Amino acid sequence: MAKLFSRATIDIPPVVVIGLGRFGTALATELMANGVEVLGVDSSEKIVRERAPYLTEALAADTTDPEAMRQLGIEDVERVVVSIGSHLEDSILTTSNLVELGVQDIWAKADSEAHARILHQIGANHVIRPERDTGRRVAHLLGGHFQDFAEISTNYGVTKMAAPACVTGRPLDLAQVWRSQHVQLVSVKRDEGWAPLTDGTQLTPSDRIVAAGSPRDLEQFSQR
Repeated sequence: MAKLFSRATIDIPPVVVIGLGRFGTALATELMANGVEVLGVDSSEKIVRERAPYLTEALAADTTDPEAMRQLGIEDVERVVVSIGSHLEDSILTTSNLVELGVQDIWAKADSEAHARILHQIGANHVIRPERDTGRRVAHLLGGHFQDFAEISTNYGVTKMAAPACVTGRPLDLAQVWRSQHVQLVSVKRDEGWAPLTDGTQLTPSDRIVAAGSPRDLEQFSQR
């Protein structure tokens, strides 16, 4: 499609994004930037007009209406994201319609634990909690030791930080760091860019490293 911004770096079939608010628009434009065709759908014609130049196609439709969904041809799409987070009933009805249509891979945004539970119960394959996840991320950034943080599983995350004193000034023993700190050292950034960390590497306080582990262990490690 002419509107794709780059060659495909995310190699997946076209995606439908329902709900073109801030989250849905950010998701859709990032997919487009990585070569994925995106059909954006929203109940507001004004929003659709504003977003249309940035998407493969954008349509106004009431996705709580099963017949409207059929007319869009949604049943022929493999992957759909429901980013209607703040309107609980619309989100649930839209997700339920997608399940009824037999969509294989449904991703749905939830704004609360109860909302997430309902979406799981009616058949959403993946439930996204962006506000909760962002809140957790910011909590760890506030301390000033992490330069970035992402929780990738329950009680397991990845962070970028300055190399703490406990691993600088001597050759690294990665297994020993894991045994003593319960942290896995992944990579280091220097003038030449990012490189994997290996045994024998000697870090300096100016080095930036990526480390993985539980948030608690990473916090403690960053201050040693």
